[in-house]
Amino acid sequence: MDWNIDLEGSGLVLMRTANAAAPFNKLATDYGESLAAIMEGLNYDIFALVATAVGEYSEHWAPTLNAAATQVGASLTGLQNALQAYVDGHEEMAMNAQYQASIGYIPELPGSTVTDPNGGDTAV
Repeated sequence: MDWNIDLEGSGLVLMRTANAAAPFNKLATDYGESLAAIMEGLNYDIFALVATAVGEYSEHWAPTLNAAATQVGASLTGLQNALQAYVDGHEEMAMNAQYQASIGYIPELPGSTVTDPNGGDTAV
């Protein structure tokens, strides 16, 4: 498989997405703190029904909010890891090619039917 990834463009998308997602971390923290404050304010018998409704609302949506945050984090981490693996692969291929050239190895071209008349694949 031939990969041709625009590293600069992908890195820019990664950075912009991470910057756009950053405020949601604060919102998630604020949501939990605000919910706790609301529940504390509803800690009277007269508000028991409202407190129950708010608690059920929170229980219902908490998994969705957590899943969304987890997915965004996993997607950003996955892209970062994929880009790094791509770069590492290119660096490894370049180092391998340099080493092979330093020992005089001549690789066979894909699809080539030409063979070395001397029976070897090393430059002399």
